[in-house]
Amino acid sequence: MSQKEIMALVIISVIGTVLTAAVIVFVQHQSSKVPVMSGKAVNHSSPATIEPIDTEEKSKNEENGIKDFQECVDAGHPVEETYPARCLTPDGKTFTQNIGNEMELADLIMINSPRPNAKIASPLNVSGKARGAWFFEASFPVRLMDKNGNELANGIATAQSDWMTEDFVEFLATLEFTTPPTTAGTLILQKDNPSGLSEHNNQLIVPVEFE
Repeated sequence: MSQKEIMALVIISVIGTVLTAAVIVFVQHQSSKVPVMSGKAVNHSSPATIEPIDTEEKSKNEENGIKDFQECVDAGHPVEETYPARCLTPDGKTFTQNIGNEMELADLIMINSPRPNAKIASPLNVSGKARGAWFFEASFPVRLMDKNGNELANGIATAQSDWMTEDFVEFLATLEFTTPPTTAGTLILQKDNPSGLSEHNNQLIVPVEFE
């Protein structure tokens, strides 16, 4: 065997040894990544455990939940002495008493009696004051509705002094009605609008309760 053949065999032998060592190192490295089992097979297809929701209990809580100011008061929760009043529940909810829209229209019309959420009976005396522009020929319409929107009575509020002014003018009205089955209702004081144009419509809404 020539010297060249001997050198070639030596080189091939060295390469083979290096490759074998590399394969061994790779196999050991991959084996170190496999997690140690504790006698239980890992089921990779199983979803994460989710706490079941008691839909019946959730529905019951929603059904018995407070939905408005009066329910909050009836449940005995504290009421803030603000205007309008606010009732607070233990879970942090706030319910504001419905007083109609008198705060929005305070610069146009004010009602002295009945006040929002007052208990009323027939005959009902309505009094307050309104800007002269709320009247036409010294009067404007007044209506009383039950909770379902049925009209119980209607009448006319009349100015108690000269209405041809931009200032406030006192008014009076009297309504007679039969007490409805519903416990709540609405008193509506409408701005007189002889033009018939919708942009001139306006009304004061006063929530009331029937005795």
